[in-house]
Amino acid sequence: MAATQHLARAMHRMALLALVLLMGLRLAFVPGAENMPPGTPRLYGYDHSHYTVRCRMALGLKNVPYRMIWVAEDDEETPMQLVGKKITPIIEFPGEAAMADSSDIINRIDGDLAYGAPRLKPKTERPEVDAWIKRLSVPMRNLGRPRYIRSSMLPEFRSRSARERFVTTHPLPDPETGVTLSKADWAALPKDFRDTRYENYWKDSEKQLKDLNEALQGVEGLIASDKHLSTQGLSWDDILFFSRVRGLTLIKGIKLPGSLEGYLETMSEMTDVPLLTQMAI
Repeated sequence: MAATQHLARAMHRMALLALVLLMGLRLAFVPGAENMPPGTPRLYGYDHSHYTVRCRMALGLKNVPYRMIWVAEDDEETPMQLVGKKITPIIEFPGEAAMADSSDIINRIDGDLAYGAPRLKPKTERPEVDAWIKRLSVPMRNLGRPRYIRSSMLPEFRSRSARERFVTTHPLPDPETGVTLSKADWAALPKDFRDTRYENYWKDSEKQLKDLNEALQGVEGLIASDKHLSTQGLSWDDILFFSRVRGLTLIKGIKLPGSLEGYLETMSEMTDVPLLTQMAI
């Protein structure tokens, strides 16, 4: 009897495997149990970029194995060879042309039944969330950008050239007027001027941090659950929201409200996108 049951279970497993192969589905990847399968997608991007984070989230939610290839901030050659312009993120699926639009990449991953059923519901209209994110954006930018170029852990900034390229292409506002120059006008300024502006915002962290912590309190009541932002469940709302607020965890001294801290930790685990807490400065 035992031998018959064992044989029946083995035949059942073989039948399921044949069905999976017949349907063109991929067997689930078990991290740690095996090396990465050959022919997995390659994702190119920056660790600090919320657009790259969005693509990493989509891959992680469907447990898709992929090779993460970090692109240096001053590396123009790699994206030019892949898609003809300096842009990230970029993904390469085996046998397909490289893709460079994060929304297209996410739709491609989530809609591919070979990786399992879609996980993301459509985006909802949450003007209160949009308003809160907008309020955060100024102090987050003023605190975040000087920290990016000081972090020894972010792979895109590991050379002086990469750090200087970032400063040249990412303006910070005039601290008196709040006016931010265009990228072209900012790049035309003397290097010493740009460096001094970044240094001043680094030294002014206490004021910026006070503004940020005050703004953070407005998140209460906006998060439906640790596992999803909106009441409908996991959706594009989470892709957009988590990718924006993850950068908060690079800033030492922030006071995250409980609901936001719980959401960040849970979503990080669900998507396999680590927070930046351990490298906070």
